[in-house]
Amino acid sequence: MKQNCIKCKNFDQIFICDGCQQSFCNEHINEHHEELSRQMNDINKDYHHFKEDLNNQEIIQSYLSRIDLWERESIKKIQETTEKARNDLLKMFDRMKNQLKSTCDKINYDIQSKQESKNYSEINLNKWIEQLEQLRHIYKTSFQDDIIDDKQLSIRLIKIIDKNQSFSIEEFHTNTHEKFKKTAGEITLSQDHLTATCSGKNWNGSNISGNSLYSFGIHSIRFRITKQGKNNPFFGITSFAKELNPWNRKTPFAYGWWKFPLNTNEEENIKNPTIQTDDEVTLTLDCINSQIQFEHHRTKQSVYQSIEHEQCPFPWKIAIVLYSPGDAVSIIS
Repeated sequence: MKQNCIKCKNFDQIFICDGCQQSFCNEHINEHHEELSRQMNDINKDYHHFKEDLNNQEIIQSYLSRIDLWERESIKKIQETTEKARNDLLKMFDRMKNQLKSTCDKINYDIQSKQESKNYSEINLNKWIEQLEQLRHIYKTSFQDDIIDDKQLSIRLIKIIDKNQSFSIEEFHTNTHEKFKKTAGEITLSQDHLTATCSGKNWNGSNISGNSLYSFGIHSIRFRITKQGKNNPFFGITSFAKELNPWNRKTPFAYGWWKFPLNTNEEENIKNPTIQTDDEVTLTLDCINSQIQFEHHRTKQSVYQSIEHEQCPFPWKIAIVLYSPGDAVSIIS
């Protein structure tokens, strides 16, 4: 069967294209060749464009940006984790050092007392040796570095663990049954050491401290003003390492209150805001948060004061100054 041109339907001089297998006349076969030539040129252009694209990193720029972002975030996380680990370690070391130092001071106080009185034996020596060995063990085993190993993470993180967040040795527990002990100036103590009276005719720096030392926990001591003169007493604390000073309210290592009412803004709303005879007050020593609180129960006033450890290191002891002859204060709980 004779074929005709697919373009003009002419039957004269028909040519078959080897590629598309279509029939063309002499005129249209030339047009078909020209069309193929244009397509070839377009393919050449596309090839060169693609070759240029291979040398252009624009297509991967978004991926590179994502990698750069991941790098910055990872470095930041590593730096934050590193800084936290350093800070945690320093804080833990300071806390452990203060606890150990406080405990060492208590042991040393016990040793010095026994040595001065020459009242010690092998039992005491063995106890002190054992206590010091326990402290050395705590010191050497207080910290542990922990590597956080997550198989889904390409970077393992580090953190510091305090293995001894708190420690206690039974012999070191502070006596919570407070009594008056050491005095400076003319002070008379009752037989049970629960009442202190300023016995001088003129004030000469009549100070009283307690027999308990405080380094751990929270402790509250309630007092009754047995007799109050014209001058306010001082209620507060001082460090065991410091000697009692008649000018406690002016020394940097003593913390407390001598001025009443505690809150001058409420003075007009309180009847008789100053401390009076038979008033009861509570002094709270918060060793955990390094602060003390004073509460005046009749007027329902309370105040807090933060303690600087460099000025007033552990262990603490209560410190009271009676400013008027005949002033008296009692421990009631």
